[in-house]
Amino acid sequence: MRIGILGGTGNMGGGLALRFSLMHEVTVGSRSVEKADESARALGAKAAGFYGSAMRGSIKGALNEDAVENRDIIIETLPASAAITTLTAIRDRFSYRQIVVSCVVPMKRKGKLYTWSPIVAGGCDEARSAAELIRDAVTPVRVVSAFQTIPADYLNDLEAVLDLDVLVAGDDETAVESVMGLARDIPGLRPLRVGPLENSKWVESLTPLLLNAAILNHLHDPSIRIVPWSP
Repeated sequence: MRIGILGGTGNMGGGLALRFSLMHEVTVGSRSVEKADESARALGAKAAGFYGSAMRGSIKGALNEDAVENRDIIIETLPASAAITTLTAIRDRFSYRQIVVSCVVPMKRKGKLYTWSPIVAGGCDEARSAAELIRDAVTPVRVVSAFQTIPADYLNDLEAVLDLDVLVAGDDETAVESVMGLARDIPGLRPLRVGPLENSKWVESLTPLLLNAAILNHLHDPSIRIVPWSP
């Protein structure tokens, strides 16, 4: 696939770029083309050094608006404060055939702990998920929510052995299946459906809970694994 990552020079975007470049053509986007190119060179060298001859994909840099065009999947990893405004500014670059994946987690810090904090857009005070607001910004493009509970440090450590679940929410079954297939391309990730896009609010709120669990219990980057009951 051809994957564009908005905010691809950040920790989460860079980690996903490293993992997906094994099999896919990845474009990391930024507000600065110089920053995007510099990040792409560093990530590409790291990926090539680890994957060697097994690497079938690539990593290149571009402005965020250029990282959208001619991509199959666009992954949104920008901070919540910039996600909606950026997408609104470049919405004419999208095609209805594309899929946008929201990794956005709107949260704020209170003291040393975190809480989920909804984005207020267009004067609307309704506590909707970031993924739903992203859907509003890019309609009729399909939006799927995923990867919020996967620690970026795990993705950036290519030697890390992952054994984690990816909670996937979306309203379009074909788009959900495509994103689940993409998640399976990262060894050790198991995608699980969790219902319609409106359920993204509960998935997004898990990230501040995990951060609080790490802070209060001295844990290193906890994540999610759904374990069935065995009688």
